[in-house]
Amino acid sequence: MKRSTDRILTSHAGSLPRPDDLREMLIARDAGQPLDQQAFGGRVRSAVAQVVRKQVDSGLDIVNDGELSKINFTSYARTRLGGVMEREATPGNPMFKIYGRDEAEFSEYFAGRATFGIREAVCAGPLTYVGPGRGAGRHPKFQVGACGCQG
Repeated sequence: MKRSTDRILTSHAGSLPRPDDLREMLIARDAGQPLDQQAFGGRVRSAVAQVVRKQVDSGLDIVNDGELSKINFTSYARTRLGGVMEREATPGNPMFKIYGRDEAEFSEYFAGRATFGIREAVCAGPLTYVGPGRGAGRHPKFQVGACGCQG
């Protein structure tokens, strides 16, 4: 673990932009479409390696995988938690956007990022842990990306 008594170590939290081809793979996976798992896994590993290298090159002290292997956090949580269901946005029943103000101010970013569809995860019952889901193996992907990146 990196520590410093001389300065505050820098990092970031949350998702980083995904390459277009990876974003399309994530959309297909989330929609339940057939997906070449080997190609997907390879693309996630290469994208993570690129994003980790960019963080190191930018001077970040503490890097992460940018959440590149998942479409968004709520979809990821839905694969690991019981009591969470998917809800469609409908007229009169809009999606809850925790990023609403940011979307208004940085519309170009959100137009390119997309929200990956018109569904959201909502709590529909008691929360229970159901297992690793699609997030399994996240740390080995990150380790591949971080290999050799000593900031």
